[in-house]
Amino acid sequence: MLFREFTSQDGKVTSQLIVPKSMRETVMKLAHESIMSGHLATRRSVARVLAEFYWPGVQSDVKRFCQSCDVCQRTVSKGKVMRVPLDKMPLIEEPFIRVAIDLVGPLHPPTDKKNRYILTLVDYATRYPEAVALPSIETERVAEALVDMFSRIGVPREVLTDMGAQFTSSLMSEVSRLISFKQLTTTPYHPMCNGLVERFNGTLKQMLKRMCAERPRDWDKYLNAVLFAYREVPPESLGFSPFDLVYGRTVRGPMMILKELWTKEIQDPQVKSTYQYVIDLRERLENTCRLARDNLQKASKRYKVIYDRKSRSRSMKEGDQVLVLLPTDNNKLLMQWKGPFKIVKKLNKVDYQINMQGKFKTFHANLLKLYTEREPQGKGVSVVLNDSTLNNVSASVIDCSDEQQNELTDLPVCKAKEGPCDVEVSSELSPEQKLKVMDVLNSFSDVLTDLPGRTCVLQHNIQLTCEVPVRANARPIPYTMLDVVNEEVDKMITLDIIEPSISSYSSPIVIVKKKDGTNRFCIDFRALNSQTVFDAEPMPDADEIFSKLATHKVFSKLDLTKGYWQVPLTENSKRLTAFQTPKGLFQFRVMPFGLLTASATFSRLMRIVLQGLQNVDNFIDDILIYTPTFEEHLEVLKQLFIRLRKANLAAKPSKCTVAFSKVECLGHTVGNDGISPNVDKVNAIEKAKQPSTKKQLRSFLGLVGFYRKFVPNFASIALPLTDMTRKGTPNKLLWSESAEKSFLSLRKALTKFPILKLPNLKEPFVLQTDASDRGIGAVLLQDDHGKKLPVAYASRKLKGAECAYATVEKECLAIVWAIQKFRRYLYGTEFIIETDHKPLMYLNRSKLTSSRLMRWALLLQPYRFRIVAIKGRDNVGADYLSRI
Repeated sequence: MLFREFTSQDGKVTSQLIVPKSMRETVMKLAHESIMSGHLATRRSVARVLAEFYWPGVQSDVKRFCQSCDVCQRTVSKGKVMRVPLDKMPLIEEPFIRVAIDLVGPLHPPTDKKNRYILTLVDYATRYPEAVALPSIETERVAEALVDMFSRIGVPREVLTDMGAQFTSSLMSEVSRLISFKQLTTTPYHPMCNGLVERFNGTLKQMLKRMCAERPRDWDKYLNAVLFAYREVPPESLGFSPFDLVYGRTVRGPMMILKELWTKEIQDPQVKSTYQYVIDLRERLENTCRLARDNLQKASKRYKVIYDRKSRSRSMKEGDQVLVLLPTDNNKLLMQWKGPFKIVKKLNKVDYQINMQGKFKTFHANLLKLYTEREPQGKGVSVVLNDSTLNNVSASVIDCSDEQQNELTDLPVCKAKEGPCDVEVSSELSPEQKLKVMDVLNSFSDVLTDLPGRTCVLQHNIQLTCEVPVRANARPIPYTMLDVVNEEVDKMITLDIIEPSISSYSSPIVIVKKKDGTNRFCIDFRALNSQTVFDAEPMPDADEIFSKLATHKVFSKLDLTKGYWQVPLTENSKRLTAFQTPKGLFQFRVMPFGLLTASATFSRLMRIVLQGLQNVDNFIDDILIYTPTFEEHLEVLKQLFIRLRKANLAAKPSKCTVAFSKVECLGHTVGNDGISPNVDKVNAIEKAKQPSTKKQLRSFLGLVGFYRKFVPNFASIALPLTDMTRKGTPNKLLWSESAEKSFLSLRKALTKFPILKLPNLKEPFVLQTDASDRGIGAVLLQDDHGKKLPVAYASRKLKGAECAYATVEKECLAIVWAIQKFRRYLYGTEFIIETDHKPLMYLNRSKLTSSRLMRWALLLQPYRFRIVAIKGRDNVGADYLSRI
């Protein structure tokens, strides 16, 4: 038997029995489902198991066991299933195009005319109500009442009702066909879909109750008066009364009559021709309806924000098993979860078609709960034990019967070399915070591993422009590299990455030396890529990611384990990836590195996995998590790990950093104090050797240019070097004194570790520009506690024709170029331009005499900015950038 000794925070030592895989389900059933367990929640069930037993991944196993408990899923309260966000309803602009209809009753007591029901109608555009008292609600009587209503308001195009028999009968379908209106129905047990008329019904019953308190049997006599009262008052969402929106004027009611009696003022109507009256009425109606529509849009947004505070996006797909919240068999007012049933079709964001014992019915997502089926526990013994477990092993015994021994098969087993304990956790955290982080990491030990997963979200498909097989000649492998190649092939076979192939395609292998001295096994897919159809999936943008980080304090970074290898290939694509080895021809089962469309497929995968998850972004296989507080950070981490687990993706623990105030990301160091260049890259630039050819010089300028926004005078410093790369200059470089000085200055430019402020898109920007005889420069700034800090620098040299511009034109060119350079930050927001050239203050409001200035002014019209003249000594940043 295996035992594990565990020491708690209070110093208590617990001896835990290591449970083999075949017995774990028995332990979990006893801890959760037995008569003395009580079906407690996950945390208490985990505590009950850990009191006596342990095995690797115990917390995640118990959590999945509890989540898949059939009894718990059926008896969970409705309130614990989060409602989905409110969907945007269409705004109806024309009166009586769509109406909502419902029945109220039976009302007690019945009236003297034996009326016990009310048929109600509300117009979606104007909220104009109609109501008719009815003695009964047979379909014939309801149809007659509807026709009576339509004779007053016109026949609508769409009529929304619930699933009542009166509205879904064949007779009502025939009525709708004869008078040409479309029937719309709500989903079962979801009255919120028809909330407009349902809310009116409640108001109508309350008004009738108060009006006929003394004579309750006469409520049908008060019905028209109550309707008048409702039509006269403007709803909060519209701002205009239903009378105003339908008639285009204020109806003369009791309040207006009282005012006329008291003031003796009666306005004489203006005498107009019939034509003029119709024109004026139409104009009043259009203006009133337009204002009402604007008010309704604002109210809808406000209601959605309030509603969505306690909602969460839930998406289910075809084939999922779900529980449906339905009334009990004995009482329609008592609801319970029934099922599971299979989703047949997803109709829209919130409606799903369910197969209920052969009948297809539509339900809203708020009435559905994803049903988790329990996976059968396999037999055997877990082979993954971490170091802390092995250190406390006292004995290990495995007993197998003869029959079981014959069934055992030797399989290649890959043991994980890394786990949650290899994740780098910030030393800035308190011991309690570190403990919370480790609890989260240990709960997802199946996600944090150096063994690549195999996602079920999508597959990579290679589409070719022609069907001619691609065969490239194999390159001779040095004899010293044969062992390395064979070792890599064996490793990939063990990981189920490759398989033997008989394909007519073949690509050569290449061995590349890594920075740490080890070898990287690569495939040269250039010939295959030349025949591959390009995938236009958009790639993540680093600047867009950095623009979201300004207000956040806690950062984490996850690096997926061999990210591309976690994406399976389609069957038809496998043969296209065949490659030659000393052991024969093999092909990939998963997406290999080097394919033309691999990055697009992986970006699509991450977009699907992370969709809707706030405070998380990715660049290929690097995932960045950022939050304002530690508590929010833990919650986002949990949600991210849940999604990675659901997608069957793994993150490499040794490359993950959690809960730091600053992290390395995309060649930069980002944190709450700003963004700065990566230290390793800066050291590489500082130690760079002097280039001897134009190709080497372009490579150096490309490396330094990656950080040009950190160098205030990059264009002026690099000018002698960029001149050396022009067409016509010798390939072997001739170094002048100015070029030598430029090279040394660029090498040292980043050694001062410049830090830029992370852009806060909610705060205004300040743009400083200036121009000199040979260059223009700009600095984008933002205020930080009363001090302007740089967000980015930019500069460029003037072209030949631009050097001849007048001074005012150079200053305007600097503004136009700088605004276009920082367009992503400045468009759609008001910003300030600070310049030391006062005539530019009149750029937007003065009559320009120069056609060039006029074109520039028109180019800047979409932007909202103010030009503020400052003294030259206050504009040293941009002024320095422009000097050559």
